[in-house]
Amino acid sequence: MTTDQQVRLLMSLIKKGLPLSAAAAKAGMSEPTARRYRRAGKLPNELKTAHDWRTRRDPFDAVWPEVKALLERDGGLQAKTVFEELVRLQATGTNMGIFTVLHRRAGGHGGF
Repeated sequence: MTTDQQVRLLMSLIKKGLPLSAAAAKAGMSEPTARRYRRAGKLPNELKTAHDWRTRRDPFDAVWPEVKALLERDGGLQAKTVFEELVRLQATGTNMGIFTVLHRRAGGHGGF
């Protein structure tokens, strides 16, 4: 993966008059990669597209209103307590893998 720092170095070496092949080698990238960044005139982080799609179904979609209600009543709850309450209410399975999802999704609330 090419870094912004490598592309900055590449561009400065090209401006100093080095041939593309030599500048690419000194910047630690292949010639075709260097050519692509020279043409684009942008850094790698400027060329990235935002990842805005879900890769899997959210296991808390159906019960999120209950989770929000619990957090509004007591913002200091720990993720484990909310998860145990959901299991007690049989709102979700006992899969501990989704405990991490709950912890991440409720990240900005109270004890989470």
